[in-house]
Amino acid sequence: MWGTLGLITHYLLNYGVSIIQLGILRLGGAFVLTLLIAIMLGRIHILSLRQWGGLAAIGLVCQALSSISFSSAVAGIGSSLAIIMLCTGPLFTVAINRIFYSERLDTISLLMVLLGLAGLTLTVLHSQGEQTNVVTFSRQWLYGLGWGLLSGGCYGLFPLFTRSLGKLDSWVIVSFSLGLGAAFLAPLQGSASVDLSLHSNISVWILVVALILVPTVMADVLYVRAIAAGGPVLATVFALIEIPASVLFSRWWLAVPVTAMQWAGIFFFCTGLTGLALRHNQNSSPFTKQSIISITQKEKHHE
Repeated sequence: MWGTLGLITHYLLNYGVSIIQLGILRLGGAFVLTLLIAIMLGRIHILSLRQWGGLAAIGLVCQALSSISFSSAVAGIGSSLAIIMLCTGPLFTVAINRIFYSERLDTISLLMVLLGLAGLTLTVLHSQGEQTNVVTFSRQWLYGLGWGLLSGGCYGLFPLFTRSLGKLDSWVIVSFSLGLGAAFLAPLQGSASVDLSLHSNISVWILVVALILVPTVMADVLYVRAIAAGGPVLATVFALIEIPASVLFSRWWLAVPVTAMQWAGIFFFCTGLTGLALRHNQNSSPFTKQSIISITQKEKHHE
């Protein structure tokens, strides 16, 4: 589902939807939908100030800033490469845990990180985006790459912020963070002109609905539930399928060529991140495992 994010974003940007408009439409529409679902399921309840603070952090960084940076990366380096940069999130998660929480990396974990970085480098240098006029190491290429890394950093903070919320329902986390993200972006749209002709283009609205439903609502809810069931790092392993999916989507729909070196880089990148996650899961502390069990039991109780 996340693999469709870059493709849909690419089409909407080509239709003339601005990056800010795209973020507001995506986050705002998804907020309304998930809020209605959460209300119908009876998941809404009073939150503490600490939980509101965590949700605000997720909304600002992992929703609003992530949306802007990812769309900017798509505009600069193409949809499939932007997805790969977004998936550097687990590497940022590990780095943040190491710097701020003194989480140690054993030799195998360090080798997995290096393998992931090697695969990322190989993929970046051999990927061809939809913009055929973009030259490697050009200003636009570096600009897009920088935005892509920023989106990966935002993604890497998502499981850390989510973990700090404690026993909070998946629908509440996703819905409220989306709403806060849209609220943070709304003032930025105030000074931007709105192209009213977009309202008469049915193709735009079909794509907007698809953007809200597939890579936003369904993908985010499944990801939060995966964090509750298997932990923040392990959940990212199952999300890695978005990388080959996005490359194939670009190949099928946009006729973007895929090289053997690009596939090799993707293989090394995904292997490194998978090995890192599995290693992290083996070294998890008993407290962390107990917390995951508690959250999972709460999810089952709600169901």
